[in-house]
Amino acid sequence: MGDFEDVLPGHLKVNAVPCGRELVLPYTSALEAIRIATERTIAVLGVEALEVNDEGLVTVDMADASRYIPYTGNWGKYVSKMNAEAERWIRGHRLDENHGYILASASQREFGSLKSP
Repeated sequence: MGDFEDVLPGHLKVNAVPCGRELVLPYTSALEAIRIATERTIAVLGVEALEVNDEGLVTVDMADASRYIPYTGNWGKYVSKMNAEAERWIRGHRLDENHGYILASASQREFGSLKSP
């Protein structure tokens, strides 16, 4: 798990479905997690919406704000823009009870170690 998962409180982790090293968060938990990420200056780089069913997890939609919100050198502004976009997208894609969201994220330290393709 990364810096984002390390700062999430236990009540959010308990309600999440594990998916490898990621957590699938229910709607309200995902919104709370974005707020926490913003407070801790962790950027939500993208969102994956999944259906949780008897066979496992099925991706139903995705958003990648990093495609159109570039990092211009100011980490605080980047976090603010990215996380506002993640929240906007989730609010616009509220799914049923048997769904959740993975928040792809990076702290400034983690972001600095990402390799460009």
